[in-house]
Amino acid sequence: MASICKRPNGRKSIQFIGPDQKRKTLRLGKVPMKTAEGVKMRVESLLAHRITKHALDRATAQWLSEVEPELLKRLVNVGLVDERESTKLEDYCEAYYELRETGNKANTQKKYRNALNYIYEYFGKDRMLKDITPGDCDEWRVWLTRKGLAENTVRKHCAVAKVFFNNAVRKRLIEENPFTDLKSTSIPNKAREYFISAEETEKLLEACPDAEWRLIVALARFGGLRTPSEHYALRWEDVLWAEGRFYVTSPKTERYEGKEGRMVPIFPQLKPYLEDCRELADDDAEFVIVRHRHGSNNLRTCMQKIVKRAGLNQWPRLFQNMRSSRETELLGEGFQLQTVVAWLGNSPTVALKSYLQVREEDYEKATQNATQYTAVRPEMSQKPQSRVPASQP
Repeated sequence: MASICKRPNGRKSIQFIGPDQKRKTLRLGKVPMKTAEGVKMRVESLLAHRITKHALDRATAQWLSEVEPELLKRLVNVGLVDERESTKLEDYCEAYYELRETGNKANTQKKYRNALNYIYEYFGKDRMLKDITPGDCDEWRVWLTRKGLAENTVRKHCAVAKVFFNNAVRKRLIEENPFTDLKSTSIPNKAREYFISAEETEKLLEACPDAEWRLIVALARFGGLRTPSEHYALRWEDVLWAEGRFYVTSPKTERYEGKEGRMVPIFPQLKPYLEDCRELADDDAEFVIVRHRHGSNNLRTCMQKIVKRAGLNQWPRLFQNMRSSRETELLGEGFQLQTVVAWLGNSPTVALKSYLQVREEDYEKATQNATQYTAVRPEMSQKPQSRVPASQP
């Protein structure tokens, strides 16, 4: 078993024979004898747990979850506690957050941080990683909903939690990911869809304050670019006038192989606005959008003013619905799905789930030529029944 050793300088330590039959020393520093005796009792319990492989008693497990980080580290060093049993939620999550920080963009880091804040708020930063159960995670999800978060926001936080805890599983810190069963795939909100018609687009363009803003609107509505990331990445050298197309660098998908960018036609509706800005640009200008290179919030605020000036009602997802409208429009004009998604830079699955809309004109188109379709109800043909002559006696 374990014994307490007292040093002349008042420091105390606990000595014991570990499961590997080697003498180990757990140094406590200057602590009261009563404290040392309490730690000795826990050491003996941990030692029995390691040797017999029996479940740890509840009192020792509770003590282990509340022990100071420095003592916990010493318990790990002398082999009484596995690293997995000593890893606290905040310690692990912050280390992994820093690891992911270098490879992720600012918006992704912000998304991670928001999710972590909700995890810390509910579970507590000092919660042992191994003590979080699937049932706890179910309750966390309900708690997020009761805080008034939208369903897709809750799913986004669940997705981040899955990423962090999947890595913990791979590092052998936990046996399973307790967040695995939580729904984390975003669902399309049809109530937030809005198709910006050609007439509304014309009013928007007329309400823009300058040529560059007209191009911002045209690139979103006619080119289907993501705003603002793909606008800001567009360079004049990317515009291939002779070929009638331009190259769009996509910061959102560049981490995926083959998805760094795409070629987009210089559509007839887009071309005059692109030409206007080229004429106004300096000869050595690098970027297409120069004057209005602000953050997304500033662009959104300005866009709201333009919509109001145009006499239109504000629609949800100002820029995404412009991109969605263009994708819907291109398919309606007869282009194949694989062609349209190549130009817009998304997948057929994403396009069908989150972008393509049903327009009012689609209903009109389906009914306006109704007279061309005649419902034919074939007459029931009656075959003459053959008479069977009566058998002669």
